[in-house]
Amino acid sequence: MPAALRAGALAAVGTWSVVVLPALIGWVAAPESSVGWFSAVSVASAIWFLGHGQSVGAGPVAISVTPLLLLLVFVYIAVRWARRLAATERLRVGAGDWSRVAQWGVVPGFVIGYGLVSAVLALFTLGGPATPGVAAVPGSLIVPVAALGFVLLRPDDDTAPAFVRAWFRRGPTWLPSVWRTGWRGAGLLLVVGLVVVVVRLVLSWSAVADVQDQYGANFGALVVIALAQLALLGNTATWALSFLAGPGFQVALGSAITPAAAQPGLLPLVPVLGALPQAADYPAMTYAVVLVPVLVGVWLGRRVEAELEFFGNVRARLAATATAALVAVVVVVVVTALGNGAVGVDRLSAVGVPLWSFAAALTAEVVGGALLLAGALVLIERRRDGRDDEPTSVSPTGTASGTGSEPDSQTGSVADRD
Repeated sequence: MPAALRAGALAAVGTWSVVVLPALIGWVAAPESSVGWFSAVSVASAIWFLGHGQSVGAGPVAISVTPLLLLLVFVYIAVRWARRLAATERLRVGAGDWSRVAQWGVVPGFVIGYGLVSAVLALFTLGGPATPGVAAVPGSLIVPVAALGFVLLRPDDDTAPAFVRAWFRRGPTWLPSVWRTGWRGAGLLLVVGLVVVVVRLVLSWSAVADVQDQYGANFGALVVIALAQLALLGNTATWALSFLAGPGFQVALGSAITPAAAQPGLLPLVPVLGALPQAADYPAMTYAVVLVPVLVGVWLGRRVEAELEFFGNVRARLAATATAALVAVVVVVVVTALGNGAVGVDRLSAVGVPLWSFAAALTAEVVGGALLLAGALVLIERRRDGRDDEPTSVSPTGTASGTGSEPDSQTGSVADRD
C-alpha cells in the first residue's frame, strides 16, 4: 500500500506538471501580465481538472469540453507509473501472492494516492479565476482507473492478476481475444477520424492562417493558442468520425455539419475552425462516407477470424464477432461523450456530437460490417463443404457417375466384348 500510494501521488504530480509548467512559462513570457504567479498556477490547476473530464466555471461561463488529447497524455503518464508499480510489486511478492496484493494493495493504493493529490490541487483553484465543480476530485479518478485498467486488464497475459483472469473465465472462451481486438478497433476508428481532420487542415491551411493572423498576438501567446488547439485535436477526431457515421456534429447551437449539408453558422474566432466547410448542400452521394465505419467493422471481423478457431460453431462465431465490434463502439462513444460539452454560454453551450444518434449509427455500421464478413465466410465455407461432401458412385463401365463425364468409346467396347 505505501508503494502504491506513492506511485499514485507521483503520477498525479506528473500529469499536473504538463499544464503548470507551460502556464508558468507563459506567465513569465507575458510582460504585460498584471497577475501574480499563483494565478497562473490556479488556472493551470483548473485546466488539469478540465483534462480529467470535469467541468470548470469562470464566473457565469461554464466549460465542460474535455481536451481529449490532454486526457490521453494524462492517462499515458499514469500508465507509466502504474506499469512500473505492478512490475515492481509482482517481482517483490512473487506470482503466488501477486493477485491478492494487486487487488487489495496496488489498485486501491494507486487510486487513493492520485485522489489525495487531486484534493490538494483543488485547493490551488480556490480564489482563482476558474474553479472546478464540486465532484471534481472523485471525478478526476477516471485517469488512474483507466491507467490501472490498461495495465491489469490483460486476460491473456500471464503477468495479469489471477482475479482478472478469473473474471474473464466466467464468460466464453473467446472473450479474452475479442476484448483485445475490440480495443484495437476503437483505436482504428479514432485514428480514421484523426486522419480526416489532418487532411482537412492541410487542405484549408490558408483559411486557418488567416484567422490566426487576426489575433495580432506575440510569440508566447501564439504558442499558448497553438497548444490549446492541439489539445482539442482529439475532439475534432470524434467530430470527423461522427460525420463519417452520418449524424455529423455541431460547433454551436443551430449549426450542423453532416453528409447532407454544412451549416456552420457564426463561429467563434478559433483558428482551427477555419478548416470547417462553408455553408453548402451536398449531393446524396456524400452519404457514401458511411462505408468507412462499415469497412472498419469488416476489418474487425477479419481480425476475429484470424485469431480464433470456432470449429463449425456458427453461433459462437457470430457472437464473438459482434462482441468485438460492440467493444470498439462502446469505447469510442464513451470517449466522444467526454469530448462533448460547453465552451461558453448561449450558442456555445452545446458543442460536439449528437451522442445517441451517433451511437446508434456507429453500432449499426461497425457491427453490421463485422457480421457481414462473418456471415459471408460462413456461407462460403458451407458451400465448399457441401461440394466436398457430394456423394459419388461408380458406373458399370468403371467411371464415376455424377461427375458430368461420359465413358469413352474404347471402354464401352471392352465392356461389350466382356
